[in-house]
Amino acid sequence: HSNVMAQWLKMALAADAGEGPGKGCGIAAGIDTLLPARFLWQVYRAFLGADCVLKESPLDKQRLVWRLMRLLPELKDRDGFEPLRGFIVTGQEGAVDSRKLYQLAQQLSDLYDQYQVYRADWLGGWEAGDDQLAFSRDPKPRPLTADNRWQALLWRAVLEDVAADPDVAADPDPDAVSTAVDGHGGQRANRWGRAQV
Repeated sequence: HSNVMAQWLKMALAADAGEGPGKGCGIAAGIDTLLPARFLWQVYRAFLGADCVLKESPLDKQRLVWRLMRLLPELKDRDGFEPLRGFIVTGQEGAVDSRKLYQLAQQLSDLYDQYQVYRADWLGGWEAGDDQLAFSRDPKPRPLTADNRWQALLWRAVLEDVAADPDVAADPDPDAVSTAVDGHGGQRANRWGRAQV
């Protein structure tokens, strides 16, 4: 897990200085370890420019936790969300357990953060309404099972919520993107992960 690796790196650097392998620097301060999605977003922003890309992704892991906390109670009673409803709802009244909701939002935010970096193809398909999983070793995509279909449904709900957010800019002006690409030797601009602008 990236957070664990970042913490290990900081502790290893701060270990007592000495000779030989495994010795640290004796101090480590002000180290900013970026997780892959945030790093890729910063590269994307640096390439296209601050005028074209928001400072933080609306799908950034920390922001996504709070977005999911707001969306999950609204979605819990819809078809396909039964596995999530079973986790966050307590008692016969259908009340949402805030602690479980927060835990679930954290886990799902981490899951979608990983998907943005490593399974952008799945997210792109889900966004297009294609509820399947494709694997490099298996040329034939498999449909999501009923127990997993909520992942695609929730991803589409998140994207709809982001699109409706007045604080999130629309896609950048194509002329501004062309200018940014031309300024970098005409290199092709990719949308790393699920970089949502």
